[in-house]
Amino acid sequence: MNTLLSRANSLFAFTLSVMAALTLGCILTTAFKDRSAPVRLHVSRILLKKVEDFTGPRKRSDLGFITFHISADLEKTFDWNVKQLFLYLSAEYSTKSNAVNQVVLWDKILLRGENPKLDLKDVKSKYFFFDDGHVDPGAEDKPSGWSLADNTQADGG
Repeated sequence: MNTLLSRANSLFAFTLSVMAALTLGCILTTAFKDRSAPVRLHVSRILLKKVEDFTGPRKRSDLGFITFHISADLEKTFDWNVKQLFLYLSAEYSTKSNAVNQVVLWDKILLRGENPKLDLKDVKSKYFFFDDGHVDPGAEDKPSGWSLADNTQADGG
């Protein structure tokens, strides 16, 4: 009544179901783990220039360069289920035309097996900090800040 192909299909479907259940169980062992790590970030130099924007209307826009130091121990974020960690430094600032602006200035990929302790000094921004508005350095009520965020790439899920 049951052919060889029908039995092979049932065995294959059962095996896939068991593997999916095992993978879900493995993911749940690290899904709720606290991966926060202490980070020291010091911006040592900010240089802001007004340059002509050749991509749109010929107005002068802000171009920023920063130099910073990062010290972090990210060993706690790695476990058996982490393949790589994508780190990025972002700046948040305000202008007269936009209340909140966010820009990514630097990133780094840490693979499993690499040294998870960062001690980087005098690092320059990797990406341009270009704004079509004008940053108002005298405004005191503007929200501004620097943040080092991460994105964890897991092995399973």
